[in-house]
Amino acid sequence: MSKVLFQFKRTYFLFYFTMAIFWAFIVPYLKSLGMNNTYIGIIASLMILSGVVGQFVTGYICDVKGTIKKIFIISMIILSISIIFFFQSQNSTYMMVFIVIIGFFQSSAMGLTDSWVLESDSEIKENFGGIRALGSAGWGISAILVGSLIDRMGWDIIYVLYGIMTILLLGALYNMKDAKGDKVNLTEGVTFKDIKELLINKSYVHLLVILFLLFSGLHAAGTFSPIIIQNYGGAKFHVGLYLFVAATSEIPMLFYAKRLKVKYKLTALLVFAALAMAIRMVLVAYSNSIAAVVSLGAMQFITFSIIVFISKYLIDEVSPPKTKTMAQMVGMAIYHGLSGIFSTSLSGWLSDNIGMKGMLLFQAGLSFVAIILSLRYHYNRWKILR
Repeated sequence: MSKVLFQFKRTYFLFYFTMAIFWAFIVPYLKSLGMNNTYIGIIASLMILSGVVGQFVTGYICDVKGTIKKIFIISMIILSISIIFFFQSQNSTYMMVFIVIIGFFQSSAMGLTDSWVLESDSEIKENFGGIRALGSAGWGISAILVGSLIDRMGWDIIYVLYGIMTILLLGALYNMKDAKGDKVNLTEGVTFKDIKELLINKSYVHLLVILFLLFSGLHAAGTFSPIIIQNYGGAKFHVGLYLFVAATSEIPMLFYAKRLKVKYKLTALLVFAALAMAIRMVLVAYSNSIAAVVSLGAMQFITFSIIVFISKYLIDEVSPPKTKTMAQMVGMAIYHGLSGIFSTSLSGWLSDNIGMKGMLLFQAGLSFVAIILSLRYHYNRWKILR
């Protein structure tokens, strides 16, 4: 393993370990404050909406300034400070303000890490799956550890751990090479014409619609599975266990991603992942115990792990060289951000009005639509590349 590849794997592990400390437990925390599902959905949507704005802004700045590393470091510093203040605040208005700031920089940082990998040299880019697998490992270990610590020490442990892990992460970044500095002609800049060209790209738009629907299901499963576990009497440890199972199940597939990419067409894998997503939503809808919900977290293996790596490669495949970071960030803002707003707000309302089962079956229906669109995308790309 080269030194640079090791640096990326270490960074992903530390980064996702840090992200899980807050992101994995924000819903149980809001639930502990007495909020209902509809209100939690609105809060989550607000955080995701600010993240959408953040991804647009930071993606544009990175392409114009020719740096990912500097913007990422700034994002992590502001994010860590905001999370500390969020848990110190007792005022609901201030909490809302910090939620907006957290959403802005959290989503930006997550998008920038992937862009950093995909815009590095060929060795790093081709090993995206293996690098991302270390992120899943960090997330899973963090979730089960932090869940246990919250049960023992209370919610304040979150911001203490987050601050410590941010310092360790920034230390790991010190000697890492930036991805864009020697690859972008800064004198040309990125114009609105370039952005327009990206947004009218039919293949790009078609792909984003499919990913929007699939991530809607992933958001619903990720947001409401912890609530289902708590409804069955589960503790924070059980929520952490679910997240650990989900995250660690991603690792084998992500390590295998490089071979999978060579062996199968990415568009065929997209169809398969859409089918698996529909099945997963139906199974979660009919789960009736903590053990069942936790076990179904393992379906991340054939849903999220496949979707996350093929989405990056498929977007990279159809985006112009000049706007590759923006294509990834705009794409993530739409399929991860806007779908999150749609999914969490609508799913929260549906679960309060027609029940959790009805909401999950609705999400399964959206996944079946994604299957049809994926088949069409697969056929269209086959015609173009034939």
